[in-house]
Amino acid sequence: MIRALVIGANGFVGRHLVGHLKESGDEVFCAGLQVPDSAESNFLSVDITDARSVRAVVQDVKPDVTYHLAGIAFVPEAEEDFDRVLRINVAGTANVARQCHLLDKKNSLLFVSSAEVYGAIRGEELPIREGMVIKPSSNYSLTKRMAEMVIERYARAGNLTCCIVRPFNHIGPGQDSRFVTANFALQLARIAHGRAEPVLRVGNLDAKRDFSDVRDIVRGYRLLSRTAGGLFNLGSGRAHSVQTVLDTLIEISGLDVAVHRDPERMRASEVPELYGSYEKASQACGWTPQISLRQSLEDVYRYWLSQVEEGLI
Repeated sequence: MIRALVIGANGFVGRHLVGHLKESGDEVFCAGLQVPDSAESNFLSVDITDARSVRAVVQDVKPDVTYHLAGIAFVPEAEEDFDRVLRINVAGTANVARQCHLLDKKNSLLFVSSAEVYGAIRGEELPIREGMVIKPSSNYSLTKRMAEMVIERYARAGNLTCCIVRPFNHIGPGQDSRFVTANFALQLARIAHGRAEPVLRVGNLDAKRDFSDVRDIVRGYRLLSRTAGGLFNLGSGRAHSVQTVLDTLIEISGLDVAVHRDPERMRASEVPELYGSYEKASQACGWTPQISLRQSLEDVYRYWLSQVEEGLI
């Protein structure tokens, strides 16, 4: 049985990963900055910016594989405080990698980076492959690349098998409503329950992005953690416009709504279209995406309907 440690287990992706690992028969230990009230006994408190805190958890669990998902993931939040995002995304990753490296056993570390590190991509460069020159263009993507360099350092040291994953946009039930797909679905759910007027407030709808289901992505994490390591993209391999996402969600809801482009939500799209190749991951572990965009959106909408109905938001 694989002994797995998930750092960042109480986040959107972390919760899905923990569920998938347990369903797959792994022995799972969870760690996060805050321990949920409903947490099981194997949920450990950890502050990744505190080396002693990380050491205590890693030495206690002695994992065969560690999944490091903790960090600031919302791009606008990262822009507000560079010192903070450095401490969490870079120094925190260094603490995790070092403590895994110091374990008195061979073990693996899977670090979740982001396709944001590729930066501005020209249309003729699509699909994005792992060997492309990267051009981080935000605090978030810069710190993710810096964290990758930390992982690469420990991979060269020999005791730790390291896997760096650059996922593209992934969506699913439970995602923070600051993210575009969840935000659309929440607005529609509130309208459906009579909690809001039938008006959707949106930003830029023209950008085309590579949307995957979070459940496909976490399945990829587990498969890649069992490889010899390396750098991998994970995504759907195709681009859909935000307009398509919106139209599909409205169709799923069956609601008659007006769409209002809110100037406060409008941000110029730096890159009109982005999508990546998952060929390398497929060759390494046999992973391919299985859940359609429509299925993902149906599940996201149902999630927010239940949240609003139960008065949780």
